Amino acid sequence: MQNEHALILKQAADKYLAWNKKHFSGEEDMMNCARSDYEDLISIATSIANGADKKSIAQAMWKLDTAVRDVIPDKVYMAYTGE
Repeated sequence: MQNEHALILKQAADKYLAWNKKHFSGEEDMMNCARSDYEDLISIATSIANGADKKSIAQAMWKLDTAVRDVIPDKVYMAYTGE
């Protein structure tokens, strides 16, 4: 990914998944949820990398559960939501 925000978000998503694997490796339900959250974060990073408009990226971020939304670094979140 060439876009700085996309790269930062991908790195945060990778850390999120690694943390969940470390703490919930034997709990399949938790890992399924974590993988789904990871895919959502990567989807947003891909949208950023592909130049999607800010409004659609912000809406995708707002649809995430609060705990997952908190994974998004402030620099990235603020760039698209203005909050």
